[in-house]
Amino acid sequence: MVPRIPIVMVFVSHRKNENEWLAILSTDRTLTEEEIIRNYSMRLDIETFIKCTKSLLKLQKEFQGRSYDMLISHTTIVYVRYILLAWQHRQNTNERTLGLFAELCDEVIRIHLF
Repeated sequence: MVPRIPIVMVFVSHRKNENEWLAILSTDRTLTEEEIIRNYSMRLDIETFIKCTKSLLKLQKEFQGRSYDMLISHTTIVYVRYILLAWQHRQNTNERTLGLFAELCDEVIRIHLF
């Protein structure tokens, strides 16, 4: 017999297209609907970050070193690239600047890369 696990199911409609929606399941029944949506959003951001660093920024393929220090250095460089690209994208597409981006604005303006 298959064990039955109680879940909470939250339906979220698309902001611009009412016909599109997403069903989010949670086994933690103590969370509110807002918390479930926020947790899913954070998870999606993390998955997007990992996919971008692996495929677009070549985290696994660009460098073939075997030293621990070399791997840490390469990973750090890839993550810095991602942060700069994300910051630039946010500056060009969104008037709001939150969290780390707000703290980095003054610092990044002072950096001269070339």
